[in-house]
Amino acid sequence: MAKIVDFCRRNLAWVLLLLICIVFTFTSSNFLTLTNLLNILNQNAYVIISAYGIALIMMSGGLDMAVGYQMSICGVVCAIMMVRGNVPVIVAVIVTVLLSIAFGMVGTLLEQLLQLPRIFVSIGLSTVYQGIAYVITESKTISSLPNNFKAIGQGTILHPSLTYATIFMVIAGIIMSFIMDRTYFGRYVFALGGNEAASRLAGINVKKMKYAIGGIAGLFCGIGAVILTSRVGAAAANTASGTEITVLTGVLVGGVSVRGGEGKIANCVAGVLIMGLLANGMQLAGMNTYYQYVAKGAIMLLVMWFDAFQIKRRAVAANKRKEEA
Repeated sequence: MAKIVDFCRRNLAWVLLLLICIVFTFTSSNFLTLTNLLNILNQNAYVIISAYGIALIMMSGGLDMAVGYQMSICGVVCAIMMVRGNVPVIVAVIVTVLLSIAFGMVGTLLEQLLQLPRIFVSIGLSTVYQGIAYVITESKTISSLPNNFKAIGQGTILHPSLTYATIFMVIAGIIMSFIMDRTYFGRYVFALGGNEAASRLAGINVKKMKYAIGGIAGLFCGIGAVILTSRVGAAAANTASGTEITVLTGVLVGGVSVRGGEGKIANCVAGVLIMGLLANGMQLAGMNTYYQYVAKGAIMLLVMWFDAFQIKRRAVAANKRKEEA
């Protein structure tokens, strides 16, 4: 029994994912079909891809809330280059991703200069990105994007509902899992989240690591922005607003602690998919869209409470061991 409880605790996101699938299977006959499940993956591919980067920041002990409007401004810039500047698709995509990497590193730079936690820097940057996006678009939607660009998010392979974006999401997830589980970089990320001061004393270049983490987070955010813009077929200043809540909730449900130092990429994927399954299942069940916000908020509160409970429980256990010693 203890082994089962331990397994469920370590794989809580996947257990919840399975339970949600079982529940919604009974509420709608169309839920557990290959087409619908692939549609859920397609709809959440950009969220999961951006979650890879946010998970990295959180594992290192930070928290970034700028991903939503960072994706929005990147999508807007990409669309403007192609529609108004007639820039080739490949060039526009590369510039967009590079811009997003720069945004990620700017967040780290401001964190270092202002000596503020990343969450406060990201909240400020989010507002800046929001304002710039509305200024350069003049609050208008940019449409008429090239068909070969829209194919990035809409093009399919092997199955009518299996997109290139989903394939890339899976490949990127496998690569990130390998990096975090099997390389020194992954160990350094967890070390930063566990104890930054001890990491510095151990010889880890904390400053370079934070810039690398910010750049990688920006990379995935930029790729997510390209996929979202191509999938929607248009860009607006608020296209990705709210994505940060879904990403944050999914990563927390996936077992990444708000204090950093632990987590798995695969579990983060499951956490984001839980959000996608809830939205899809509630929609198929005929429930009002606004209930989805209630569900997401409730899940976030529950997961943060559980994380705080785990931290407190470990602290009590550690103190008890010290007293016994």
